[in-house]
Amino acid sequence: MTAGNGRRTDRDEYRRDLSTLVERIRSLNPPDLASRFAAHCGILAGSYQQVTPVQEGTVAAVDGSNAVVVESGSFSIAAVRAAACGFSDGARAFRSVTPLRLATLGREAQDRSFADLYQECFGAEPETRLSDEDPDRAAAVLRDTLEYWVALQAAERLSAGNLLVLDGALRVSHASHDPVLVRLMKTCAKRRVHLVAVTKRTAATWGGGFPLVPAAVALAASLSIPPPWVLPMDESRLDTTRFSQWKHGALCIAALHPRSPLAFKIEVPAPADQAEVRRIVSLLAGWSDDGRVTGYPYPLLDVHRTARIRADAVQQVKNDLMAGMGGAGLDLSRFRNLFGDYHGELERY
Repeated sequence: MTAGNGRRTDRDEYRRDLSTLVERIRSLNPPDLASRFAAHCGILAGSYQQVTPVQEGTVAAVDGSNAVVVESGSFSIAAVRAAACGFSDGARAFRSVTPLRLATLGREAQDRSFADLYQECFGAEPETRLSDEDPDRAAAVLRDTLEYWVALQAAERLSAGNLLVLDGALRVSHASHDPVLVRLMKTCAKRRVHLVAVTKRTAATWGGGFPLVPAAVALAASLSIPPPWVLPMDESRLDTTRFSQWKHGALCIAALHPRSPLAFKIEVPAPADQAEVRRIVSLLAGWSDDGRVTGYPYPLLDVHRTARIRADAVQQVKNDLMAGMGGAGLDLSRFRNLFGDYHGELERY
């Protein structure tokens, strides 16, 4: 891979890989993408339903955040939190955020970080234990636990006709959360609160790997259908997705603002009532005209900013952890022995 005797240079290898990647991306956007998508998924011009943006009642959004604070070879420490923000009459009506919660990852059998948090939130032991094999996924499960608890609290304060928006999908990635999501859906149905999940980036594909959302946008453009619109999808025409055994939503694609190229996968409780779907998208579109994120529901931006665990918060947890260890008689060398990061040391040189 080095120069000399006619061999390719490192730069040549890089350019070849870059060219290969560009060609692979280009293959996902063929000139006839729109017509192929229409034929494969059985979509006609009338499949797209146009909606009128409205701002009525309250729209509440829920999101969460997680961050690994320090890592040892045998366990990690993570911080998680979740928030809910509600908007009505053009302004924020309420904001609630959980305390920053800390947990150990990789020691669930000994420390019960997930089991105890689940018990605290939902008053029961989780039916499925949390695996220690993947710390990042374990942190996400802890975050989801807080998100579902916050969502249940938000649903209880909303009234008929209001909208509750989740960041993600109406599908869980850990079996213990399935009864919690079912409980949330039943709570919303009982209170006649609309429920929707919005995914910023979806892995959904069709035709053996073509991304779903860009194809729906391309077809709408070719049919001269301006946003806001919603396109209900027949999921039997799509490629398989992960965690489908814990799925409770009917899938749609929605574009929410006429001057934005953005569109999103959304899910509403299955089976989907099309009148309710249009009502939900109308409410989302009514809050998607903010100039900073035109085409994206502003309540989701606000709750993301509220829940986000920033770098300064992670550093504060590290500082507090070191101070706490010092107060317990453990000197700084113990912290370095447990959590010393040689990557950080190497980057100094």
